Amino acid sequence: MINTSELKRASEWLRNADGIVIAAGAGMSVDSGLPDFRGTHGLWTSLLPAGMTERDVGSLTQGDCFLDRPVEAWQFYGRAFQVCRQLTPHRGYAMLARWARRVANGAFVFTSNVDGHFQAAGYDEARVLECHGTMNFMQCGKPCGAAIWPSDSTMANVDPDALTLSTLPRCPHCGHVARPNFLLFDDHHWVEKRTAAQWERMGTWLRAVKRPVVIELGAGTAVPSVRMFAESVRGPLIRINPEEYDVAGEGVGLQGTALDVLDALDALLATN
Repeated sequence: MINTSELKRASEWLRNADGIVIAAGAGMSVDSGLPDFRGTHGLWTSLLPAGMTERDVGSLTQGDCFLDRPVEAWQFYGRAFQVCRQLTPHRGYAMLARWARRVANGAFVFTSNVDGHFQAAGYDEARVLECHGTMNFMQCGKPCGAAIWPSDSTMANVDPDALTLSTLPRCPHCGHVARPNFLLFDDHHWVEKRTAAQWERMGTWLRAVKRPVVIELGAGTAVPSVRMFAESVRGPLIRINPEEYDVAGEGVGLQGTALDVLDALDALLATN
């Protein structure tokens, strides 16, 4: 049961805001049908190449995996790309966009998700910060430079289950194995130029906002990038999470999935 008094406080903050920061973690994508990452039945385990088990997930989330195990890495992330492209962003994305249109400075998205669902839902590319990068762009696995290119041209004819070393996607500039332009653990090869530009745009936007409100959705503590950012923004924080929803300082914690709580907030906002 969502706390109704906290829900009302959150709706009042949203009505009085002149800018909304949407801080989205993996829980935002779960409501679109994307499984959570970890665990025996999680997304990472379901994507493993044949012959590998849950214990092997860690090696395929390290920055060197496209250098040390390129075929398995491409089988793993090629399947992830297919899963994300098959899903449709849930109606919560449209709700948030509608609320943003009511405030003077609109919204800016900060997300750790690499699935590109905000852009797929119609959000302006210039108002999205993907702190861990995106699977919608590719880069050289070395890398040989700072170039990135759209994934569609690379992934159009990729069958993850039929890949061999000779058929792996390649960098068009040097011929080395390519990789998605997202950040892995202990990753010294990620080309962060695009994300750095997104940080600059968000900083410019935030300086113009006088009464920001942060809506944090489905951000856990295992990889706390989204939580740390959400707590760093001045102004009240609305934290939406099924379990880890406690808030210290100015804010409210609303227990539930992203979509369930957004539905409840949307109904309350519509009555006034």
